Amino acid sequence: MIKVGIIGPTNIPKLSKLTGKPQEFFLEKAKLIGKILTEADCELWVNSDKGMLVAIGRAYKDFGGKKLVVLYPDKGEPWPKEHTKPYIKNADEIRKEPNWFWSNYNVTALPDLCICVGLSAGTLSELAYIKWNYQLKCGNLKKLISIKELLRNGELPPEIEVDIKEIIEYIETTEDLRDFLKKFKK
Repeated sequence: MIKVGIIGPTNIPKLSKLTGKPQEFFLEKAKLIGKILTEADCELWVNSDKGMLVAIGRAYKDFGGKKLVVLYPDKGEPWPKEHTKPYIKNADEIRKEPNWFWSNYNVTALPDLCICVGLSAGTLSELAYIKWNYQLKCGNLKKLISIKELLRNGELPPEIEVDIKEIIEYIETTEDLRDFLKKFKK
């Protein structure tokens, strides 16, 4: 079973405002991602937080996804964690991480694939972990899938892209994820 991590914004209203696309657009895309990952029999890894993360996780379970792994910081450091407790309830496995750093790092380092479903400050830090892991040959990640229709200007920041272009797979639309996963499984 392919392990797929999700990185993306936890604030859909802010994402909507920054991209000029309605919140419903992102919620529909989150549902589609959950459905596609279920159909492809993937294991889904997400951090315990709101926004795109919980929306994709819920859709994955609603469509019959077999294994939702939710990464949860054992200690609320350096940031509080209490607000994230409601987001672990759909988990098939709760992976307790020492703190927020390890939760954010491991969602990018332990899965086989990572999907970027929009940009935010937190997503930029996760992209930096992917960059450093790639440069230092650490972690399990084989590909970073970036869905253009969910990104401002349809691309990742060039400061990161230039260093990991060999593992980035840009796809135009969320629907294109189906074909990518079929090819990747072969």
